[in-house]
Amino acid sequence: MAFVPTMAHDASNPKESITMNGIDLLPLAVGHMIGLGAIGSCLGVGLLGSKFLESSARQPELMEPLQTKVFLLVGVLDGAFIIATGIGLWFATANPFSR
Repeated sequence: MAFVPTMAHDASNPKESITMNGIDLLPLAVGHMIGLGAIGSCLGVGLLGSKFLESSARQPELMEPLQTKVFLLVGVLDGAFIIATGIGLWFATANPFSR
């Protein structure tokens, strides 16, 4: 038996309920899209920065070539998060799934 989340729409008659469809769960999906993208981006930038500092401490002569690659990768990681945020906000405001 599948679980169907319900929500009461009439306070005077709590036995009557309506089922939630995909449109009702859209804010939850948008929150997950933005939140998980932010967590992933922050973890990625943190790991990238720590490995850059570790490698530049081991081989200081490679610091300048690695620095350009680090900034490029930080931009790609932040770009992925910003794109996910834009798509999530587009879904939340324009709602392309509504009829």
